[in-house]
Amino acid sequence: MRIILASQSLLRRKALDILGLKYKIKPSNVNEKAIRDSNPMVLAKKLAEIKALEAGKSEVDAIIISGDLFVVFNDTIYEKPKDKKEAINMLKAFSGNKLEIVAGIAVYNTETKKILSASDTFSVKFRNLLDYEIEDYVSRYPVLRYAAAFEGDGLMRFGESTQGSYPFLYGLPMNYLISFLRENSIKV
Repeated sequence: MRIILASQSLLRRKALDILGLKYKIKPSNVNEKAIRDSNPMVLAKKLAEIKALEAGKSEVDAIIISGDLFVVFNDTIYEKPKDKKEAINMLKAFSGNKLEIVAGIAVYNTETKKILSASDTFSVKFRNLLDYEIEDYVSRYPVLRYAAAFEGDGLMRFGESTQGSYPFLYGLPMNYLISFLRENSIKV
């Protein structure tokens, strides 16, 4: 069966590359802002499912992989910032605080019409950040492509402590991805 990644995310591509998978990229055209839920874990899973189903509509004999990731801080969901100013403000708000990273994953088999999905969470405590290090990070990284304006390098640079599983680095909860692929007879 063909494997299709329903995302243009470089980080999600890296996740599949780490597993040695051959895949095609076919981003879904889902308006994520139109899909909401008050429970972040449910929202992440729901978004991943909708993306997988949308990308799989015209596919046959394929395994569709999709994911979603965002940050929850002070009961607010932080997705990709709209501009660099918003990215700076997000990182300043996180300075010295603990936040939750929520990741959803879905694996859809277009042959059986079965979808496997889950969500996972990871906590990170940011150390107190200085303005110049935030501005340096925002000037050197494509922060508008990352939920809450940071990714693995930002976590390494800004994180003081972490707790929980680690779905964040590649934008997919790898423990679920491997399990779901094996349930679909994909060797990983």
